[in-house]
Amino acid sequence: MASMNIAFDVGIILLTSLVIYYTGGKFSVYSSNLGDYLRLPKSVKGVTFDAISSSMPELMIALFSVIFFHRFDVGIGTITGSALFNLLIIPAICVLISPAIFKVSKEVEKRDDVFYIISVAMLLGALLFSKNWSILIPLIFILVYVIYGLVVVKDTKKFQEKHKVGKKIKLGKTILGVIFTVAFMAIGSYYLTESAIGLAYALNIPPLVISFTVIAAATSVPDMVISIANAKKGNIDAAASNVFGSNIFDILIGLSIPVLIMALFVGKVAITFTRIELVVGLLVSAIAVYLFLGKNYRLDKKHAWMMLGIYALFIIYVVYLALKGIVS
Repeated sequence: MASMNIAFDVGIILLTSLVIYYTGGKFSVYSSNLGDYLRLPKSVKGVTFDAISSSMPELMIALFSVIFFHRFDVGIGTITGSALFNLLIIPAICVLISPAIFKVSKEVEKRDDVFYIISVAMLLGALLFSKNWSILIPLIFILVYVIYGLVVVKDTKKFQEKHKVGKKIKLGKTILGVIFTVAFMAIGSYYLTESAIGLAYALNIPPLVISFTVIAAATSVPDMVISIANAKKGNIDAAASNVFGSNIFDILIGLSIPVLIMALFVGKVAITFTRIELVVGLLVSAIAVYLFLGKNYRLDKKHAWMMLGIYALFIIYVVYLALKGIVS
């Protein structure tokens, strides 16, 4: 009976991952068309439409894990794991397959990467500061995202002054496409979360481990599809800014919204996440990528292999914690 439950959960995880992959790809097309319609520069489209569209699975899983399953550790585990996957794996793959030199614009490093480092530092500070979050902490996170949005808007206006004509699209069809794909991603994310938690319990593995590895990788598929597609086209700014924008959205919005909703109904929300070193590692990794980009704003193959190695060390560490029964 137990083996049948495990097989069923694995099947649902695979099926829902495919649903998220397919609908995420469709959503990214619709959102990208909207970005072209609104005359957004590549880096801005990457941190807005591309990033938000590819972050929908993480947001959905954070919502469901906190509100329905009361597992904050699954929500933050998914977002932390996804952020690491996005930051280390996706750019590394893009560097290795891109026909062009992986060089980003000044805006991507000085705006997006810096705001991402700030976001991770805020998350770390909030986790260290309080184990019970009131509405104040998610509101501060959302406020910082609004500030980031205003900076992006300022850059957009400069671009739009030079580009007066946007891409012609069927606006109504595109908006309907966005709505339907979000709905399917929501359904897929709910059952992915439920089955992943069930699989963790069936295998006697902490849900944090499953969320940090399996769920995080599954929800990062849309990010990877978008960034690799852009890298192959030589759109390096779009590929890189999608990674940073997605991670900023995940931390400042993906965690804030479910906590804010819960706090409005039940008051302070208990934050159950004991592996602070994972967030510290995420912050160190973000700073490392900033230093890798350096004054030349570029990543080379040496950096790519280093990033892949760092990610492998994280996975080995989490598996070690699980095998030793240290993490719960």
